[in-house]
Amino acid sequence: NELLDVLGYRGETMADKMRAVDRVNFNSIDLAWEAHKIRNKIAHDGSAHQLTARETRRVIALYEKVLKESRFIE
Repeated sequence: NELLDVLGYRGETMADKMRAVDRVNFNSIDLAWEAHKIRNKIAHDGSAHQLTARETRRVIALYEKVLKESRFIE
């Protein structure tokens, strides 16, 4: 969400901001959507959402790719 703010995207929710993204300038937006969907499952289902260690590593890697592409992290 902070990355989208820094990049100048506006919206009420993170999903609103992600819908506004120009795919030409944000190649990893699909990865961001995938990670966001898992985040939402965790946020809404809480401990009822079973997250394996493998899935955890995969989602962290998705976020890392998005943040590196945007030069938000090195």
